[in-house]
Amino acid sequence: MIEIKDHSNLSGKPLAIFTPADSEELISFLNSNKDVKYRIGAGLTGVSGAAVPENDEYYIDFSQYKSLYWIDRSEGIFSAAAGNTMSEIKEFTEAEGWSFPVMPGSLQKATLGGMIACNGGGPLSLSFGKIKNFIRSLEIITSEGTVLNLGSRCKKISEGPDFMQLFIGSEGSLGFISKAILSCVKAPEIVLYRISHISFATLLEAIPVFLAYEPLLLEMAEPDALKFSSGADESVIWLGLRKGTAFDSKNHPFFKILIQTPENIKERFDIGYNLQHYKKFIDLDISFPLLHSASLLTELKSLLNAQNIESSFFGHAGDGNWHIHVFYDEGKQVSEAIISEFDSILMKYEGHISGEHGIGRIHKKRFAKFKDVHYQSIYHAIKSNLDPNNKLPSLF
Repeated sequence: MIEIKDHSNLSGKPLAIFTPADSEELISFLNSNKDVKYRIGAGLTGVSGAAVPENDEYYIDFSQYKSLYWIDRSEGIFSAAAGNTMSEIKEFTEAEGWSFPVMPGSLQKATLGGMIACNGGGPLSLSFGKIKNFIRSLEIITSEGTVLNLGSRCKKISEGPDFMQLFIGSEGSLGFISKAILSCVKAPEIVLYRISHISFATLLEAIPVFLAYEPLLLEMAEPDALKFSSGADESVIWLGLRKGTAFDSKNHPFFKILIQTPENIKERFDIGYNLQHYKKFIDLDISFPLLHSASLLTELKSLLNAQNIESSFFGHAGDGNWHIHVFYDEGKQVSEAIISEFDSILMKYEGHISGEHGIGRIHKKRFAKFKDVHYQSIYHAIKSNLDPNNKLPSLF
């Protein structure tokens, strides 16, 4: 049987693989396979193992589940299927002068279903928010083969709880995301500034200063991350401002500031691509209030350095969502004690253990520690209704 693996270093050999092309094929398969468990995947760009099947599961491959068409070009409303890649959506919308501003670094492989399943974002989420902000409605297929149409093509409704939101970030644990009706924005013109300083802490403390310009994006990386792209021995902020925003580098004399074309943000995105070929790692994707940026990140970096643990810190500095990759040699995984101490520091600063990469199989035990019994009870109550026979994975 074919081995399925993502970027988390997890792998699995499912009992079988099924690749539906549309809802009819999926529903027919579900109706013919009543007593099996399922795992959903497509692009396999995740780092939490959410799409990696256990050996007793069927792997449902959504990579061919595609459908892309306009509903209203004048308003920028279109329909896409779960298997459409983000690059396909990008090309489709930009051909009509629109922009879908939820673009991850892995846009060639990342699919719409996966992005919705973890409420993904990208650099422009600082200005436009994550993908949930652009979803008008969802078509969901339950594990029992029932079709649910949630949300509305209308921009605003108020008719009881919005059950559509249950599936955004649910990581394939409540049902199959089949299709979505989505909205676009007009693409802004971006002027990109590369702002650097030898001190990681000093640049972190300057984040509020640059946020005052109301940027479209504010990304950041430290030297241990940049060794996977440019090799720069300084910490760097990439500040994307709307064209016409008044910005004078002379007002920030402590930093080296260069104007670049938007394509130069490749220096940031190359980090995520290239580190995958270095060593095994665990991605400790975190989110926290911005006022704690300097204190929290320098304390976490000090913890890992004190233990001689290699790490790279980079991410969406403007909204407090960082990707912390912790590397280890073959056969020497990072100890649970270190991760527990890491989490204790994170909680001290009001943080969360995932910003957009999700829980998956990698972080289930950590997640359970930080969600109280009431939260877990509500989750299981919802899951028992939508997936009564536990055919889909659980977050707990």
